[in-house]
Amino acid sequence: MDNVNVLRTGFYALDFALPDTNGDIYKLSDHLKSNFVAACFFPNGENEKVNAFLKDLNQGLPNTASGLPVNVVGICPKRVDNLKAFKVKLKLSFPVLSDHQLLVATRYHVVDSYGIRPAVYFSIFVIDDYCLIRFRASEVPGLSKYLPEEFRAEVAKIV
Repeated sequence: MDNVNVLRTGFYALDFALPDTNGDIYKLSDHLKSNFVAACFFPNGENEKVNAFLKDLNQGLPNTASGLPVNVVGICPKRVDNLKAFKVKLKLSFPVLSDHQLLVATRYHVVDSYGIRPAVYFSIFVIDDYCLIRFRASEVPGLSKYLPEEFRAEVAKIV
């Protein structure tokens, strides 16, 4: 496993541009004006636990303590065609982006590259309107556990 703590709270988030399920290009920096973005990396494949996390995020996140909204964007290594069906199946209302070459996930250090096939760990980066990472949560076996209630509470505390 790569060091999953390379990008952490207080670091500048890396800008990226990826296709969404409609084929439009989503650029992170274009979505940070008076908003925070919760960039949620999730693995390719059917995983009940991850699907439950995504359905929870689909309900929206609380505003920050300073009143700014936090918009969720999902990032997955599936191809756009497969993501479209996945988004419909889970009834996700937030944008879901295709990172099928793992370029962005690798730069954010959320890829387990030691397996037979590289896999993405479920990780969320809350990025502010200055492109700073304000909070990070991950589900990495043996290292960290993602708890939706704690994540929501921490998001609401961000000033």
